[in-house]
Amino acid sequence: MLKRVGLQGVSRITARSQSSGLRAGVLTGALLLCGGRSPAQSVNLVTPAPLPQQSVTPRVLSPVTGRIVCSDTQRAARLATVTLVAVEQLSQNGGGGFGRRVMAHTDLDGNFSVQAEPGDYYALATAVGYVSTVAGLSARLDSGATAADLLSRIPQVHVAEGSGGSVNLTLDRGAAVAGKLVWDDGTPAAGVNVNALSTTASFTPGARVGSDLARVTAQLGGMAGGFQISDDRGVFRITGLAPGAYYVRATVMTPSAEPNFAGYGQRMDGISLYAPGKVRRGDAQTVTLKLAEERDDLVFTLNLGALHTVSGHATSADGSGNVASGMVRLTDSQDSTLNRQAQIQPDGSFMLQWVPAGSYTLTVMGASAIPNTQSGRRGQTISDSGSRYQRFQESLTVADSDLSGVNLSLVRATGQRD
Repeated sequence: MLKRVGLQGVSRITARSQSSGLRAGVLTGALLLCGGRSPAQSVNLVTPAPLPQQSVTPRVLSPVTGRIVCSDTQRAARLATVTLVAVEQLSQNGGGGFGRRVMAHTDLDGNFSVQAEPGDYYALATAVGYVSTVAGLSARLDSGATAADLLSRIPQVHVAEGSGGSVNLTLDRGAAVAGKLVWDDGTPAAGVNVNALSTTASFTPGARVGSDLARVTAQLGGMAGGFQISDDRGVFRITGLAPGAYYVRATVMTPSAEPNFAGYGQRMDGISLYAPGKVRRGDAQTVTLKLAEERDDLVFTLNLGALHTVSGHATSADGSGNVASGMVRLTDSQDSTLNRQAQIQPDGSFMLQWVPAGSYTLTVMGASAIPNTQSGRRGQTISDSGSRYQRFQESLTVADSDLSGVNLSLVRATGQRD
């Protein structure tokens, strides 16, 4: 006698067959359908065939070995960093990407060994106190050099499938600049970031690096310069600098006068001063260094008390009330790298801190009658065509004291966003 099996039971049979690892095929059974009134019939249930597995080509890796030596001692560069950058990827990106990279570290004998895919690689090395491969080559290039000129001078290694490749590099002792930071009362300025910045680089805030040479140099990790944090004595020392001319810049993080918003904590502003204590880059001392030269005579004072506050209100020229949001920016007339900015508050007030005496261009951007609803995030305002204001600009002079009561009268925007 045939045993009655419902369709639900067939599903369970099929599931058990699959889970038991049975070969996919046809399940045949005699089922009595429609309450047994129909004759027994054979039902074919076909289990789905397994999806074809994609073949994964294993990566072919070959050994790359070499040794790094210090030119000043002719001894091993211990625990130096070696970076291999794929030539074809960097070339295809036109200097716009980092390319495939493989990194390794030397042992106590200066030797390294790493596995890499077959191909051609630029070979770079860095070590504390020494000029990186890229920075050293970049410093030797003429002023009109291009990224291609730099890349043509970087050592390369060819990694062959199976046999691999080998490369040896030499590092030059870099120059060093050291000194001390003090506050205006003579006490040490501890915990301050100090940078050595090449005088030929562009430091305009928000600007892209101007040339392909500078961009590729930065992406390969070879920008001339470095940074340090002053210790409890206010002392700093920056090493590994390539030959060239530098500005030494201290950046002090100070609490912002703008209101705190829930969830974002206290805002901090970065105030830059250049040795020997100048706010404008144009007044900065230029430090020229030769290879392996040591300079330890920099002492400059961080006198934030000599800086001023500029405050005021922004109102609508049609008399409809205060401007409720937007950005106010002061840009020095002689040095565009010196600028200060602040948000317009919902009551129309604004306050710019740490402003040195001088002549400025005051600009208002993105002004609106609608308050900033983005929890005070810089540059984020919500406005519509009826609430926006035209871009505003005027000249402003700051004397040797705080400047308050700066009233700005803004005109409603009638066209496209400016």
